[in-house]
Amino acid sequence: MLSLITSLLVCALISIPFYFRGRWETSKLSDKPRACKQIGVRSRGSHSVLGIIRQLLSSRGSVSGRGTEGSIIGVVKSLYVYPIKSCRAVGVEEAENLSVGLKYDRQYTFAEFREAASVSKGSEGAGWHFVSQRKYSKFANIIVEVWVPDPGSLDYAPGEPNVLSEGVLLVRYPNSEDSTSKHKGYKSFEIPFNPTKGQIMNQGYTTKKMTIWKDSPESLLITSTDRADCPPWIKDIQAYIGCSKPFALFRVATGHERQVFRNAPREEQLGYQSVVGFADAYPLHILGLASVADLDERLRVTAPEIAGTSASRFRANIYFQGPPAYAEDSWKRIRIGQQIYHVACRTTRCEVPNMNQLSGKKHLKEPSKTIRSYRNIDEGAGPGMACFGMQMVPAAERAIIRVGDDIEILETGEHRYIRQ
Repeated sequence: MLSLITSLLVCALISIPFYFRGRWETSKLSDKPRACKQIGVRSRGSHSVLGIIRQLLSSRGSVSGRGTEGSIIGVVKSLYVYPIKSCRAVGVEEAENLSVGLKYDRQYTFAEFREAASVSKGSEGAGWHFVSQRKYSKFANIIVEVWVPDPGSLDYAPGEPNVLSEGVLLVRYPNSEDSTSKHKGYKSFEIPFNPTKGQIMNQGYTTKKMTIWKDSPESLLITSTDRADCPPWIKDIQAYIGCSKPFALFRVATGHERQVFRNAPREEQLGYQSVVGFADAYPLHILGLASVADLDERLRVTAPEIAGTSASRFRANIYFQGPPAYAEDSWKRIRIGQQIYHVACRTTRCEVPNMNQLSGKKHLKEPSKTIRSYRNIDEGAGPGMACFGMQMVPAAERAIIRVGDDIEILETGEHRYIRQ
């Protein structure tokens, strides 16, 4: 009974903040980007607290057991995309699954310019390097809204710039001097989700190498603080997060996605080359809510001040319910809805889970310390590297995934992480 109650609380904790944040973020008509509608705003129903409890107590929501190959083991509870790396999540009811992962996921990132003396070992040297909550915790307070073309909108037209760019991202960042916005204390700006060649030329976007881990792909430089004509928002965000170096916003440049190897299935097996945009390593991250519930029970002993922790700390794309804690550790191939996925490897954990994703405040040790105490389970990851969640590669380049999709185990086996 305690485990069930804990699971209920975890599901509520992952859904409540995004539900209320979604309502609060709904833009007024005056804020509405032209020819677009907002996606990712929760409505009352299955994602309200009562809806969550009803689902967990229903026959479908109570699927249990680790399952055997060929058995339906669980159900997708929530889907999230992170349009700008390390900024706030956007919860969606369904998402288009592409070779790079979910559409709208980690297509933008902020970066800073580092001189050669300040660059970590193994990177290419001086130049633009991505930055994240690992260094600047206040990224967690930058809110991103996804607005997509809406043929039903009165100002819709096929040639409208926001339609041509497949929509826009409306970004809100804290600024205590602003009291005129509907979101008091916030300023905002818009950027095209996928700018066309003409928009790239007209806006003066350029292509430069930007280092993310050991890769330095050609990336689309939207703007940077070292440009004389940079918009005020880039300097505002630079000051807000506390970055003293030249600061920039980049987008994935079409055709310059990073190829995925290591534990991923090869092109010969998939029929296509797996790639990512600005995700750390693999296209998709999946995590079981029972695993989060188990961790939370441990935190009630080791770190009661953060007990009741939200699953949002782990920034997964897919959260599922049904099987017991860590059942996902042995998955090798699964079906979600109508699509097959290769479960490539475990997710090794950095310090980002120590960040409260709704406040931007970082705990000095937890939950990372507790996770390392019992989840150092993969020899390939190395000593002291805890694993929590799994990384996946879709078996096909395009598919749709939805909240409520069944999860079926197709193959299980052993995993051994391959490091970068």
